[in-house]
Amino acid sequence: MNIAQINVVASLSTGRIATTLSRMIIDGGHRAVFCYSREKAPSDIPSIYIGNSFDTFTHALLTRLTDRAGFYSKRATKKLVKQLMAFKPDIIHLHNIHGYYLHLPTLFEYITQADIPVVWTLHDCWAYTGHCAYYTMAVGAPPVDGTKRRSKEHVGCDRWLGGCGNCVLKRSYPSSLFVDQSAKNWNDKRRLFTKVPHMVLTTPSEWLRSEVKRSYLAKYPVYALPNGIDLDVFKPCNDETFMEQVARRYEIDKIGDRHLVISVAAVWDERKGLDDLIDLAEMLGDEYCVMAIGLDESQIQSLPKRTVLGSRRTGNVNDLCALYTAAEVYVSLSREETMGMTLVEALACGTQVLCYDATAMPEIVTKKVGEVVEVGDIEAAANRVREMCDNPRDAADCRERSQAYENGKRFDAYMQLYEKMYRSSPQFQKELERAKYVK
Repeated sequence: MNIAQINVVASLSTGRIATTLSRMIIDGGHRAVFCYSREKAPSDIPSIYIGNSFDTFTHALLTRLTDRAGFYSKRATKKLVKQLMAFKPDIIHLHNIHGYYLHLPTLFEYITQADIPVVWTLHDCWAYTGHCAYYTMAVGAPPVDGTKRRSKEHVGCDRWLGGCGNCVLKRSYPSSLFVDQSAKNWNDKRRLFTKVPHMVLTTPSEWLRSEVKRSYLAKYPVYALPNGIDLDVFKPCNDETFMEQVARRYEIDKIGDRHLVISVAAVWDERKGLDDLIDLAEMLGDEYCVMAIGLDESQIQSLPKRTVLGSRRTGNVNDLCALYTAAEVYVSLSREETMGMTLVEALACGTQVLCYDATAMPEIVTKKVGEVVEVGDIEAAANRVREMCDNPRDAADCRERSQAYENGKRFDAYMQLYEKMYRSSPQFQKELERAKYVK
């Protein structure tokens, strides 16, 4: 089979998922090409770079003025289509097709007319809304009481069920400064996406699957296939010398005998709960050191230095595993996740976890490996962290829980899906008839 994957980034979370899958496709004896728009693709994977930085900038700028993300970059998408036609994909696997790099009508016209089977992994909610990628909390809502802190109340927006319009999250990603085109976007996306003749959808959690089944994409089969993790990479770090080096590099060698609690995000936007993490650190007190990894420089400078230790992205998975291993508790106070991959990474490194009872995260955390607390209940979170430090879960149990998300299992599931889609495709049926005729 020839399998083409399309994703906005080549690394970070969704990029790492897509490139790992491409590598496994090739190792399985098939042809793969990975199409992307940002960062650098691994050199061992055949890849197609979509557009350029100027095109992305222009698309993003026009989106801010018109609220029409996904309806620019026509020239770049036409070039991509020509390259895909040369590759002759049997399956196209879509990941995040938002991010200011694709012209949706051009891409979906090609897919529909060529009748190519599609597997679409939804990593967020953007595919079935008129604007936003997430809608269960008030990201971008006006500050509360004149402070810089944002409202923690959930929007509870369900306008995507019937057409969007009057968007309360207009300024959230993909941000629009003036215009609200959410109703038009919703109708155009529904028209384009639901024309695809042969498509199955996958989600990384049962929570997101249940949301998709309420949307205009419900006509297609939807499977919950959690993202995979490389357990040969994410594992407890037992190299004491390296652990000491990492401790010095990230200044955790200075915390003394305080309990280390960490939280990781690729981008610390409002969904990820940095404000709540700061509140947790203040409530835990001086016996604990709370560390936030993945911050930008301005966020690091704004931290209360006495209670929270901030770090930029590690950029090195070995360092990250060492930090997971060093922590007594990993916490995720995110209010909206379609899976919660950092929870799995921490568990793979033998570290117990705590998360909010929000969206998909509770699907990962069992009582044997961690705790789940009500959203926004910082006092409960602090109490659970103290209890977990006093009576830690068994590291072996944490590692065992992560094995449910092992890469090989996820790859096998996708290969079965590819095979099923390919064998039911018109192209395969034509080849089958041709083979019978030759015989």
